[in-house]
Amino acid sequence: MKSQPPMLTRGDVVVRGNARGIVVTVVDMRALVVPVVCGASPLHRADVVPMGWEASISLRDAIIHCGQWRWVDATSQTRVGQVCVPTMQAVISAMRREAAARQTERLPAGLVKSTLAFGPMMGSRGRRVGAPSLG
Repeated sequence: MKSQPPMLTRGDVVVRGNARGIVVTVVDMRALVVPVVCGASPLHRADVVPMGWEASISLRDAIIHCGQWRWVDATSQTRVGQVCVPTMQAVISAMRREAAARQTERLPAGLVKSTLAFGPMMGSRGRRVGAPSLG
């Protein structure tokens, strides 16, 4: 008799080997998982810090890397806990922001208006007139 695959839902913390992740969605027998890394500091624009101690697993010194999602086999994952709703909302919004940023980065240069304070500076970036010389 075959054993039933685990019923994973959004927000489940899963473990496979030494890697932990959070389930974002489950389609058929595949799950979209974002990795959880312990002992790191947020380095990427899509990194999320958990909102505190979670249900059955402590994510105190962990960072959720929302820019590195991947599809995995749902049957090979072991559920060890679940994150709270505010953490899951932060993960979803970070994934949406990252997808929008990646789409903008794929556009040809010059199509998106600059968000710098003074806009793009055209022209020479040479030595300023009247500046002291360095040599």
